[in-house]
Amino acid sequence: MDPAHPAVRLATPADVDAVARMVAEAFATDPAWSFIIGRDNPSAMSAFARTLLVARISRRTAWVTDDCGAVAMWDRKSLDVAVDDDHAARWAAFRAEVGEDIWSRLEAYDAAVTAVAPPQPYWYLGVLATHPDLHGRGLATAVLRPGLEAADAAGWDCWLETSTPGNKAFYAGRGFTDAVPFDIPGGAPSWWLRRPA
Repeated sequence: MDPAHPAVRLATPADVDAVARMVAEAFATDPAWSFIIGRDNPSAMSAFARTLLVARISRRTAWVTDDCGAVAMWDRKSLDVAVDDDHAARWAAFRAEVGEDIWSRLEAYDAAVTAVAPPQPYWYLGVLATHPDLHGRGLATAVLRPGLEAADAAGWDCWLETSTPGNKAFYAGRGFTDAVPFDIPGGAPSWWLRRPA
């Protein structure tokens, strides 16, 4: 792989386990994921990442580096975009796997985020992760690019939410220059970040 131009492709079902493990390591101390999952629970972190990824694979909105060292998981948020048929079953399986405490915190987090969500349509960056050993190599920027290009082609803004203050500078360097603060009850201060089309 050329370090200056890492190979990026759509994620496939064969990538799910490797990407889920990588995301669990990358997000081990993330404030939002720690609020939802709790700390020191890599199996639940992996289950969460797996559940998030599988839906994006079917929608063709998840991109990875060839070695699964980085991933960007996107959604097209629009009333015209239907939820896939397996959505409810997938989340029911996650709930059964991780238990009611994690599920109730996920519901609380989702409710707080949804209450301040931007108006549709927009491209939503749900997860951007790079393996901790691979930071600083441009992998996150590389896997971001296809989603940004697709959003620009559609004329849609891109949005994401983060509870990590240091992420704001990283994303500002990639065009996410508007920040809207919001609170997660019992969680960390958070921001919606916008990249205009």
